[in-house]
Amino acid sequence: MSEGADIPLQARVALAHAAVQRLAEGCGVDLLHIKGPAVDPSLRGRPRTGSDVDVIVRPSGVGRLMTALAEHGWRTETTFDAGSAFDHAANLYHPDWGLLDVHRHYPGMDRDPTAVFALLWDERVHADIAHVPCPVPEPIAQSLVLLLHAARSRAVAEHPDVAPNWDDRTEAERAAILDLADRTGARIALAAATGELAAYAGHADAALWEVFTTGGDRLDEWSARWRAARGTRAKASVAVRSLAVNRYYLGQRLGHEPSRPEVATEFFRRLAAGCRAVGGRLRRRVRR
Repeated sequence: MSEGADIPLQARVALAHAAVQRLAEGCGVDLLHIKGPAVDPSLRGRPRTGSDVDVIVRPSGVGRLMTALAEHGWRTETTFDAGSAFDHAANLYHPDWGLLDVHRHYPGMDRDPTAVFALLWDERVHADIAHVPCPVPEPIAQSLVLLLHAARSRAVAEHPDVAPNWDDRTEAERAAILDLADRTGARIALAAATGELAAYAGHADAALWEVFTTGGDRLDEWSARWRAARGTRAKASVAVRSLAVNRYYLGQRLGHEPSRPEVATEFFRRLAAGCRAVGGRLRRRVRR
């Protein structure tokens, strides 16, 4: 195959799942396939294929998998600490297979990634994707994963995955999802998906989910990230990175690899914007 080959999206995504699975087996890494063709059809809110491959990797194997992926033509587009507010996934691209998100933990289930992966792995099932048996979470865990993904949407109540994975589930099934959320530390994130986040108002772990579900600007997001960070070192890291320039996204905006002067210009633009935002909020508080 070659870049831009005329391959139907559904087939390419399925083949990419299979290719990543064989690569993981070759380097002895455990991973679980999520979303897209890995999901039980009865749990999909609407017929859709997705445009990329998503996998959750056993934390101890992340380094080995990333090395193997690089050796087989995958290039890293965004690193783990630059891809999202949760620092959870690296985004990779392959000219034949397309996009891949490698999750070192899953948002909402991220306080003890090693224990969470072990729990999901022990209860895994398999799905045949492009005729390759791929490990996937069992159906209750699939629902939790999809609900936590929906919780990152502004209009979460209207997200197509909420109804089949929560509203339409039986009382016993919802109880099982709640139990799994407790065992994986995802109760607050699940509350964001099911419209019950208000019960956790003021909780540090709820801050970031409040930004996603109710809206907010970048200052709100970074403030929430700082509140959610545990420990002095983690909070200091958030503070430093709040002003750092993401070269990948800057390059996407500019249409080319950013130069040092362009990175410096963007840094000072971010710093000025941050100062204006903080100043504006202080003035509004004084007026009140």
